[in-house]
Amino acid sequence: MSTLPSSWTQFQLFDYTPIRDPNFQTNDSLYSDASLSAIHATNSYLVIATNNAFLKIIASKNLQLLKTFIAYDLDYRISFVRSLPNSDLLITLAEKQGSPSIVKLWDLNRIIHLQEEDQDVLKFKFQTQALVTNADNSYPISSFEFSSDLTCIAIGYTNGKVILIRGDLLRDRGSKQRLIYESTDPVTNIAFNKYEDLLYITTTSKILTVSTSGRNQRKPQRILSNKTGIDLNCSVIDPKSQYLIVGTTDSIRYYSHLNKIRTIKFEIPKSRIFRFGKNYLLIVSPHQQELLAQESISKKKKSFARVLILDIFNKHISFNFMIPDNTINHVFVMQNDVHLLSNDGVLYKLHEKPINQQIESIIQRELFPVAYNLAVQASMPNDLLLRIQKLYGDFLYEKQENEASIDIYIKCLDLFEKSVDSQGESVDQEDDLDDFVMTVITKFKDAANIPNLTKFLFKLYELKEANNDHITLLLCCYCKLKMTEELDKFINDLDLDEDNNLQDLNFQLIINLFKECGYFTQVIRLLFRLNQPNLIVGIQLNDLKQPRNSLNYIKSLPIDELLLILTEHSKTFLDDCPIETTELLINVFTGKYIPNGDHTEPFSAEISSKKEEKSEETEAPSTLNNYRAFLNYLSGNSTDDIKSNNSNELSVEIQEPTYLPPRPSLIFPSFINHPNQFVIFLEACIESFDKYQGNMNDKKDLLITLLEMYLSLSKESKTNSAEEEWKNKARILLQENSSLLNNSSLLLLSNIYDFQEGEALAKEKAGHEESLLHSYQLSGDISGCFDLLRKYGEKKPEMYKLMLKFVVSKKEIFERINPLEFRFLFDTISSRKLMNPLEILQILTENPANDFITLGLIKDYLIDYFDNQNKEISNNTKLIGFYEGESTKSSHKLTELTNKPFVIQNNKCSACDNKLDFPVIHFRCKHSYHQKCLTDYVIASVQEDMSGERRCPKCVNEIEEIKAIRAGQFKSKENLELFEGTLNETQDKFRYISEYLGKGVMENESVVLFNE
Repeated sequence: MSTLPSSWTQFQLFDYTPIRDPNFQTNDSLYSDASLSAIHATNSYLVIATNNAFLKIIASKNLQLLKTFIAYDLDYRISFVRSLPNSDLLITLAEKQGSPSIVKLWDLNRIIHLQEEDQDVLKFKFQTQALVTNADNSYPISSFEFSSDLTCIAIGYTNGKVILIRGDLLRDRGSKQRLIYESTDPVTNIAFNKYEDLLYITTTSKILTVSTSGRNQRKPQRILSNKTGIDLNCSVIDPKSQYLIVGTTDSIRYYSHLNKIRTIKFEIPKSRIFRFGKNYLLIVSPHQQELLAQESISKKKKSFARVLILDIFNKHISFNFMIPDNTINHVFVMQNDVHLLSNDGVLYKLHEKPINQQIESIIQRELFPVAYNLAVQASMPNDLLLRIQKLYGDFLYEKQENEASIDIYIKCLDLFEKSVDSQGESVDQEDDLDDFVMTVITKFKDAANIPNLTKFLFKLYELKEANNDHITLLLCCYCKLKMTEELDKFINDLDLDEDNNLQDLNFQLIINLFKECGYFTQVIRLLFRLNQPNLIVGIQLNDLKQPRNSLNYIKSLPIDELLLILTEHSKTFLDDCPIETTELLINVFTGKYIPNGDHTEPFSAEISSKKEEKSEETEAPSTLNNYRAFLNYLSGNSTDDIKSNNSNELSVEIQEPTYLPPRPSLIFPSFINHPNQFVIFLEACIESFDKYQGNMNDKKDLLITLLEMYLSLSKESKTNSAEEEWKNKARILLQENSSLLNNSSLLLLSNIYDFQEGEALAKEKAGHEESLLHSYQLSGDISGCFDLLRKYGEKKPEMYKLMLKFVVSKKEIFERINPLEFRFLFDTISSRKLMNPLEILQILTENPANDFITLGLIKDYLIDYFDNQNKEISNNTKLIGFYEGESTKSSHKLTELTNKPFVIQNNKCSACDNKLDFPVIHFRCKHSYHQKCLTDYVIASVQEDMSGERRCPKCVNEIEEIKAIRAGQFKSKENLELFEGTLNETQDKFRYISEYLGKGVMENESVVLFNE
């Protein structure tokens, strides 16, 4: 007994169902008829041929007999029944020894609907017929095949001949036949290659091809094998590739039209092969088994048929089935299922299981690669593929095959993508991916599995799915494994356009790890690629001790990045490179900074081999204590020339800034222990503010800070000349910028450093003019008092009252006052109405001892005051008389309008300006209109409840405006808070109350409106 090849895994991916003939052992049996010669399924029917030239048409869905008819003469035998692909057009081939074979084309749908009762008549209802002659027609036909469009039919005989019939058989336009091959070996199969216009021919000893076009002198075009003979029904054409598949005893071979393509070792006898589906090859294998008889010692052989379905793409057995005591005579496809007909008349239906069931059964056997391949070929969703790969990876991990397991986990990463749910909406698997990655990292976190974890993390990074923690872990793995080349490649290949999230890495952790491993060059390169100049400078200053290299590097940075670095590291730069750093700070904060060349990678070196030596910068001379001297020093002049050029303006080329200079106060804390550099910096910034008109508040801060530095340096000076020099600078600064100095800060600094000029200015700027006036009074400075009065009296008028009390307080003071100054004092009080005469008299007579004060002092003032009062009374009297006369005239006119008739002399319409004609409407305001000009024009007063009274269109706006004013006046009496607030603020309260009462707030609102 033959055994199956051990290299082929076996599955049961098909279900089989034996179907007994519903008419078994009856005269009308279907496929259990012993005389059955051919069977085939078309698109809709199952067709069975019997030896007596009968054709039975059966419904393929329910196996119900639809029609039986005689297709040929009764002495013919139907050997082959085939159909055109995906149709119900049937081709039959019948043969009779000594007579030509007959090929007929039938339209089964037409045959089904024919009503002829005589079956002999139906054999003439074919669509096309062709007669085939092979010499004396004494040899049987062994093979029969036709092209898909039925333009070529090939027939092979057991005497080694192959006849080709060409013509338009579908339309019955005639045909021609010729002998295209002849040999002594019986033909076992023929098959068309639709791509190459040739015919595969297999015989008992050869495999060859013959051209179907042109003349070939009955010779093969190419012999594919002259040592291999093929049995009957053991070759088939592959529908996709058009390769010929042949089955031998020990193998399955593939042939193209040129040569043998491949051989699959499969040692098992084969009686029939059948190609179907995508990758399935069905093999029927006959077997015999010797059995001991129960009642004798003799042996007998028992035969059975083995049915195998091979997945020739994946190389496994998809189905293995044995039928005892039977052979398989016919194989065909019906309703997408393979059907086998055994010699005992049983029809076996082989149905492929759903792909999900197939995959699940394979997964249960832990054959995950096979399950995955099947799922991929079936275009299954990614979630199923991912599940299979996860199970496979877990399976390998449990078997401690860590490298193979990590490779599978890496493949899983490609499957984490957006899938589509049943509603057609995208489903994001990001959360599942995070859980999966965390699980893998947890499994491979031990030291022995770090190389595998590194592979996984790098793949995650390549897929752009790695977050900051994953990338950080990957860099840690590179460092721990000393994978310098991989680390360098990773840094060089960073794609910052797509990896924007790299800016959020845990840089401190990465830097510490790189420093522990000595990878200073790599960490600086990484930080440079990730645009982290601040961290680069930190490493160069704190670890590599390279302040000068760092300073040269930051000079190439954009202003924004440079400013961040300077605010953090400028103190260190000033300690090591004071002059260069001061120059850079001045350029940055005065808008003159321009990046130095291209932003190239900074110099880096191993701390153990290359460490920058102690700065050898020449110590700055002590005379560098101002900005001009500093510029002169930078220009290359000698130290002796600094003093001579100190007071001269240096021609410094200054361009317009390309950016908004930052606030200098940001960098003030960096100048601790560097007072001279701080003074230079402040002076430079103040000068730039003058030239570029910078923010005034920043300039104020600079000025007060520079003043503090001048005073501080003067206090710390060891010599009197140096102290006086710094104080002179402070005085000059105070004189030139007194209006910009903050008063409280100036007062505080002046008190701390005993700076009297500043203290005096601060008091005056503080707004304490009364206090200053009192100081002048105590000191007896009369002229100073009046100067201060003229300077600040407009802003603080109460000073005039204080001054009046002062000048009459003592006789000595009174006698020193010039009469003109008295006149100025009283004129100002009178013009600004600061006091009335009674208040002035109270001040003058307040002290009984002031007998030196006479009425003549204020005589002129009183005369002027009373003259002004008389003029005001006279003017008011005239206004009252005028208003009374106007009121009398208005009342008289109103009485005439309401009680007496009056003549209207208008002859034009006030609306259209045309001549008036009846009907006409006149108004008391002496405006007249055509009635048509006022149609539907109704003026309704708000207070009159929409009465519909007609109003003059020209006067209505004025009337409504007056009413609105009156209504507002009545409403104002309800706003007591406004009345009280205004009354408290006004100086003449009596006038305000009079005007308020004059608006009619005491009148009854309803009565007034009614009267109106």
